[in-house]
Amino acid sequence: MSEAAQRDSAKTSGEALRDVVILGNLQSGKTAIFSRLCGERTREIDLGGSSRRLTRGELPPAGMRILPRRLWGLGRRAPPRMGLIDTPGTATLFAQDEDELLAGEALFDANPGALLVVADAKNLRRGLALMAHVAELGLPAVLAINMLDEAHARGIEIDIALIESRLGIAVVPTVATLGTGLDRLAAELGRARVPERLARFPQRIEERLSRLEAILAGMPLPRALALSLAAGDPRVGRRVKEVLGSEALAMAMAVVREIERESELPVDVVLSDAFHSAGARFAANTSWHVETGRRHLRAFGRLAHHPVLGLAIAAAVVAAMYLWVGKLGATLVVDTLDARVFQGWLLPLARQGAESLPWPLLGEALMDPDFGLVTNGLVLAFGLVLPVLFFFFFGFQLLLESGYLPRLSVLLDRVFRLIGLNGRGILPLTLGLSCVTMALITTRMLKTDKERNIASLLLLLGTPCAPLLSVMLLVLADLPVTASLTVFGIIVTQTALVGALAGRLMPGTVSDFIMELPPMRVPRLRHVLLQTGRQTWHFMKEALPLFLLASLVLFAANRAGWLAALENGARPVVNGLLGLPDQSVQVFIKTMIRRESGAAELEAARAAFDNVQIVVTLLVMTFLTPCVNASLVLIKERGLGRALTMLLVVSAYALLVGAAVNAVCRGLGVTFD
Repeated sequence: MSEAAQRDSAKTSGEALRDVVILGNLQSGKTAIFSRLCGERTREIDLGGSSRRLTRGELPPAGMRILPRRLWGLGRRAPPRMGLIDTPGTATLFAQDEDELLAGEALFDANPGALLVVADAKNLRRGLALMAHVAELGLPAVLAINMLDEAHARGIEIDIALIESRLGIAVVPTVATLGTGLDRLAAELGRARVPERLARFPQRIEERLSRLEAILAGMPLPRALALSLAAGDPRVGRRVKEVLGSEALAMAMAVVREIERESELPVDVVLSDAFHSAGARFAANTSWHVETGRRHLRAFGRLAHHPVLGLAIAAAVVAAMYLWVGKLGATLVVDTLDARVFQGWLLPLARQGAESLPWPLLGEALMDPDFGLVTNGLVLAFGLVLPVLFFFFFGFQLLLESGYLPRLSVLLDRVFRLIGLNGRGILPLTLGLSCVTMALITTRMLKTDKERNIASLLLLLGTPCAPLLSVMLLVLADLPVTASLTVFGIIVTQTALVGALAGRLMPGTVSDFIMELPPMRVPRLRHVLLQTGRQTWHFMKEALPLFLLASLVLFAANRAGWLAALENGARPVVNGLLGLPDQSVQVFIKTMIRRESGAAELEAARAAFDNVQIVVTLLVMTFLTPCVNASLVLIKERGLGRALTMLLVVSAYALLVGAAVNAVCRGLGVTFD
């Protein structure tokens, strides 16, 4: 029975469908489509011998996307569910770097029933070049042309029907961030067809590729294997030997050597050039530019990465973010909520309820002034972290939606090369201002191991996440501006120095930096609010239980006398070396559970600190070992040995910086009053 017949049989018999592998260029919106289609129904899977893992999601049955997974098929046999496997962004399926290696593993090991190719509508040529490669595989496919809204903002029009007619498959226009076109895309995945080939190879190479394909006919995807073997992928040779034996491998390699002798250029270059030429021809015939009227936005976009004016714009953006988050969110909104909602209504009501409980210990656990679940956990989470975090995410989404952040990457490319990174490094470091855990995962987008190690080190060492940064701004708001300049000046300076040192000492190279700049546009307020709400909700859903757990652990430790013992044991370091009060031990313990929990604890106990101690504590919190989640992700991404080394280094460094700042301030008589 043919593959198509087997799939049709599976559909009619109700068996689970084979997975769909999603392929796409870097920053084509591929993962956004995956996330929208699968939601939280995802898990990580291992494929082949790769040290990295892929994410597999499950597409819900038609019309049931908004329902929880447990309700699918309730009361009847659940319909077949299609699995989707997300892969890293790639320009080709040849194993030329780690991302392409992982994409190839998905193709050869997952045995997909179909492929979903995601093309960026703003750069259709690149997406169609990848589509030309996919068309050689002989697998059913669907093409999604994504970010159509951004293409229209640039004046790019695309003839979707013509592309669909030429390829012979479904071509679906989508805007993943808004969910546009995704219902149709999900439906088309179940009826994918094999696309027509686009690429044209020299006749002699095509003849030998056909011979290779015949030799490899006993393996899945023989055409894909033939192309990769000819391009010099060593994995394919090992696969051929394992499945077909040494004799078949010898025959195949003899044909590969014939191709190499016939070609004036390296074979992978010849094949890739054929795919890119096909993509360029196809894009030229199916897309065109029209004049748009947003000249002022285009002019601002050019100024944003100007070497001189761009720096002035960046400084203005930073100042605006400070006013938006630090003054409006962290001062006005937080103070209003505290006075009118928590102190004026919620806490008095909670105290009355706690006093009526028949269990005094439970009432104390809820309302203890230092470690109560309500007074410390809930109030700090909802009255302090939540509003400030919302303001931060809103400002961050405005910058992202407007197209400004990629221009900042271009502007700072030369600066980042001094610290062993290129302009692409600003993306994980900027995301670190949102969440260090998430940013550590996004270091995967950096091309070399050296860049990933340096970015991870800088994220651990000097990047305050959004909750910590927000509370830092709140705490510093009542101090003179010199305190803020000292804290952030030391953070920026040490980041530059440590990065420069790591860039010189760490082995490896810095990759080239090529980035497609999206158009500048007026942010869509509805989308900004939607993304802000989603990010805030996901953060609070994860953080709130840990806030409560930290309060409960500290309450129990305090009642048992362990906290006092720990404070006594840490006193030589905390009081002597850092010059901090005993309450800082509680701050640092909470910081290692969740950074924002420690920051909130500092705000609650700030009366016990003088201004110098506030500055020292904020610096130690920034440089101290990150939260538990970030530490676990670091171990997963960088390996146990390297991760533990980084964690020990940054912890020791945090104490040294705190001790040095304390000694200098006390020695020079600096008080920040």
